[in-house]
Amino acid sequence: MSTTPLERYLAEQADLAPVERFSVVHDACAVPDTGTWQDRIPLTAPAAGQQYAFAVDLDTCTGCKACVTACHNLNGLDDGESYRTVGLLKGGTPAQPFQQTVTTACHHCVDPACLNGCPTNAYEKDVFNGIVAHIEGRCLGCGYCTWTCPYEVPRFNSNRGVVRKCDMCRDRLAVGEAPACVQACPNGAITITVVDTAAVTRDAPGHTLVPTAPPSDITLPTTSYHSEWGLPGGLTAAGATLGGGGRSHDPLVAMLVLTQAAAGAMAVDLAVGHQRSTAVTALVLALVGLAISIFHLGRPERAWRALAGWRHSWLSREVGALSLFGGLAFLAVATDSAVAQAAAAVAGLVGVTCSGMLYVVTRRPSWRAAVTLPRFGLGALVGGAAVALAAGGGRPAAMVLAGGLAAKLTWEAAVVWRLDPERPPLRGTGPVPPHGLARFVLGVSAIALAVSSIGGPGAALALLAVLSGELIERSRFFSAASWTGMPGPKR
Repeated sequence: MSTTPLERYLAEQADLAPVERFSVVHDACAVPDTGTWQDRIPLTAPAAGQQYAFAVDLDTCTGCKACVTACHNLNGLDDGESYRTVGLLKGGTPAQPFQQTVTTACHHCVDPACLNGCPTNAYEKDVFNGIVAHIEGRCLGCGYCTWTCPYEVPRFNSNRGVVRKCDMCRDRLAVGEAPACVQACPNGAITITVVDTAAVTRDAPGHTLVPTAPPSDITLPTTSYHSEWGLPGGLTAAGATLGGGGRSHDPLVAMLVLTQAAAGAMAVDLAVGHQRSTAVTALVLALVGLAISIFHLGRPERAWRALAGWRHSWLSREVGALSLFGGLAFLAVATDSAVAQAAAAVAGLVGVTCSGMLYVVTRRPSWRAAVTLPRFGLGALVGGAAVALAAGGGRPAAMVLAGGLAAKLTWEAAVVWRLDPERPPLRGTGPVPPHGLARFVLGVSAIALAVSSIGGPGAALALLAVLSGELIERSRFFSAASWTGMPGPKR
C-alpha cells in the first residue's frame, strides 16, 4: 500500500531525534560550518596590557536571540532578566531599506564608569583578564551605575534590590569553556578575543561601537563589531532611556529639593540677618530629605556603605558632605552659633556641588555642567530664601527670593522648558506641558507673595509654592535625561 507524503514525513520524524536530524544535515554540509565553541575563545590568557573582549560579526548575527536565552538559562537569572540583549538598527531608503540586528552585553571597558561611580566599591576589574564584575554582596541598590554606564549595561533587579550585570561567564572561561552566549550562537557571531588596552585607548576618540552608540572615549569599551558589508549612514535604533530599570526617582527628586533648600537657607540667613528659626527649619528639611532618599535604595539597610567609595564616587562625596551638613546644622541649632551655622552653610553648599557633579560625570547631554550646576545652585538660593522668609527673615529675604526666583524662571524658560527645537539636547520642544505651566504659575505666585507679604501666612504660602515648583522642575531634570544608546529594548 502506498503512503502519503504526510505519513512518510511523520515516519521520518519519529525515526530521528531533532538533534540527530540536525547532525545529519550538518554533516552533509547543508548548513555553514561555524566551527566548535572551542574555536571561539582564545587559546591563551591575556598578557600584561591585554584583556578579554567580545567580538561580534554583524554579518552572521540573525537576531535569533539564542545568546539571550543561553545567558538567562546558564546563569540562572530571574524571569525577564538577561545580561545580553538584541537590538535593531534601521535605515536605508524606501527603495533599499536596511536593518541590522545587534547583540550587546557588557563591554568590559578599560575605564569602566560603573566602577568609578559606585559608592560601595561593588565593582572590580580583574587585573589579569580585564573582566568587569559586580559584587552583589556589596551592592546597596542605589542604581547609580545604571546612569554612569553610557550603555546602561547594569540592570536593577527589583526583586533582589540590587544591580546585576554580565561578567563574561568568567567561571566558565577559567576552565576553558566559552561564555554562554558564545557557546549558544548557532552562527558563531560572538567570540572572545584578546585586545591591547593601549590600542583601545588610542582608537577611542571619535569612535562609537555602532551607529547611535555613545562616544567610546567615555569608558573605552573593548567590544568590537565587524561587518564586511558595511553599515549605511543615518541609522536609527531604540536605545537607552533614563536608567534604573524603570524605577521611580521621586525620592531623589524630594531629597535634592529639600537638602538644597536647607543648605541655601543656612547661607541666606547669615546674609540677611540671623534668625534661629531659619536654622531650625533648615535642619528639619535636611533631615526629612535625607530620610526620604533612603527609599530609593534597593537595600536601605546597607545605606551605611555609601561612604566606601569616597575616593572616586561623587555619590559617596555627596552622602559625606550632606551628612556633615546635617551634623553641623544640628550643632548650629543647639548652640545658636553663627560660626557653626557658617560651617554648616559651607558643608551644605559643598554637598549641593557634589549632588550636581554626580550627574555631570554621567556625560548625559542634559546633565552637563553648564545646565546642572546653575540649576542646583539657583535651586539652593531660591529654596533657602523662601525658608528664611517663612522663618521671619523679613524684607531682605523677600527681596532675595523675588530676585533669585525671577532669574531662575527666566533661565528655565530659556534652557529647561524652551520651545526652540534647534537647540539640543534638552527635550523641551513643542508646547509646554501642563506640569511646566504649573511650575511657572507657582513661581510667579511665590514672587507675588514674597513682595506683598513680608511675613505671616503669605510667607508660608510662598515657601510652599517655591518647594512645589522646585519639585516639578527637578522631576523634569530626570525625565529629560535620556539619550540614544546601544540598540536594544527601551528600559
